[in-house]
Amino acid sequence: MLEELLPARGQALFLDPFCGSGAVSRIARILGCKVVAGDVEPFAFILNHVYLTLHNQDLTTMFAEMGGLDAYLSMLNLQGLYAATSGKDLPYGYLSRYYAPKDDTHYDGERERLYYTRFNALFLDTVREEIEQGWLAGRVSAVEKAIVLACILYEASRRANTSGSFTAYLKRFGSYEGTALSRIAGTSELSAPMLPEKGTARGSMHVEEASALVKRFRADICFLDPPSSIHQYGSAYHLLNSITLWDHLAPGMERDAQGKLMDRSGIRSDWKQTHSPYCSLKKADAAMIHLLGCVDARYIVLTYPNSGILSLQRIHELLSARHAPVRVIPLAKRNQGGRQPVSGSKKNIEQVFITGKAASTVMMVGESMEKLPYIARLQELTNSVFRPKAIQGPLALIGGVLLDKLPPAHVLLSYDVQTLAGIVSDVSAAQCATIEESLDVMVEALEEDASCKIDGKGRVRLEKRILSILRRSCDSSHRQQFDALFMRVCAKVQGKPRMLSLGRHLNALGEAADFRIGDVVD
Repeated sequence: MLEELLPARGQALFLDPFCGSGAVSRIARILGCKVVAGDVEPFAFILNHVYLTLHNQDLTTMFAEMGGLDAYLSMLNLQGLYAATSGKDLPYGYLSRYYAPKDDTHYDGERERLYYTRFNALFLDTVREEIEQGWLAGRVSAVEKAIVLACILYEASRRANTSGSFTAYLKRFGSYEGTALSRIAGTSELSAPMLPEKGTARGSMHVEEASALVKRFRADICFLDPPSSIHQYGSAYHLLNSITLWDHLAPGMERDAQGKLMDRSGIRSDWKQTHSPYCSLKKADAAMIHLLGCVDARYIVLTYPNSGILSLQRIHELLSARHAPVRVIPLAKRNQGGRQPVSGSKKNIEQVFITGKAASTVMMVGESMEKLPYIARLQELTNSVFRPKAIQGPLALIGGVLLDKLPPAHVLLSYDVQTLAGIVSDVSAAQCATIEESLDVMVEALEEDASCKIDGKGRVRLEKRILSILRRSCDSSHRQQFDALFMRVCAKVQGKPRMLSLGRHLNALGEAADFRIGDVVD
């Protein structure tokens, strides 16, 4: 999509004032753009300064006193591994003191924070302190410090015992079935960053409020991915900021009468310093008006979910006021972390609005706004289970009961509104009415996969969906429901040779459920 918006001649200026981790800006840089990025979070500055302003060749001349970057990272890895293996408390310990248990095999998530295993917390503490002391002593430069810190931030993100943000941790390492255990409890290791080759334009990174940044540049493409929910990024990524700042700001450690932590999340007390008006129900509209009034760009590419604070229609109105014509690409679904509801409904569909000259992959908002509710509804239904052979038409199904994937966006958008409405009506009518019915039809599809022509990947998808539905009810508030559903599936699977794989997963889930529900403290 970005390639279609680039000028035929000359170098494009790509402006990204909400860059976050910088994924989109890096793509723009690889495409040949000169990137100007901004964010107010400290961790974002470090990551983007490294990945947007440096070349791979720059690394070859750095860390000369240590024998080069690879040699220095090897030394840090050995130091971190030694500290983690010894298990001893560190005088400078921060993550290991406040955000990890004392013992990785015997821990209590209500009395200790479980953002990291003790092993990995000791590793991260050690390497972070070493680079800090090296910088203070003048052994490494500010740029060299940023490079290593970027490596540490990536490893800290990868080893976190969370579902995507740092507002909460999983109650058990790797979830109750240990499905993410290899990632969370694996041995930490720093690796050199992969940077573009010499000749790629150097970008710039700014710690600046978005509207102030866009005022200062005239861009070819201005990419806007503003916060869209009430959850502030300063709290959602507080530990990455703490690792970046390394100011050892202690979280609350007060406990109640039972010895449980009163401040379970341990979010930094100063997280409001980067408070965003885009996360405010009262201020988001005014903030967006001001931002769009400051943009001077040939194209604006703005992403926003349909579950955001502002409605899609309002986004359209605000863009059209100064930047018409406006077009949209639907169906770019934002990844959601955290626990999902038992119903399995996921409604957070991403819309990509584009202002400026038409491109082949986009369409006018005036035409598409009528279609968006139907496309969004189809996207929601990809998480549903359907009665066997009840759906006819252009949709591909697994075993006749699960939507494999929706047709590409341009295919859906080629249908008129009446046709889309008919597809949505048929699919909605075929949806299983209860969780019990959903489980029954999926198990039956697995049993009869010869007639349904289910391949190996299809069987895996069906098994995962069965286990996912059971997993959502695996807590104290749904205990009776879980027991009933679990026994229902086990009864259908027992003794059937074609169900051996699902049976093994059910046994593991049953053991995890006993641990989880049995350990609940009233």
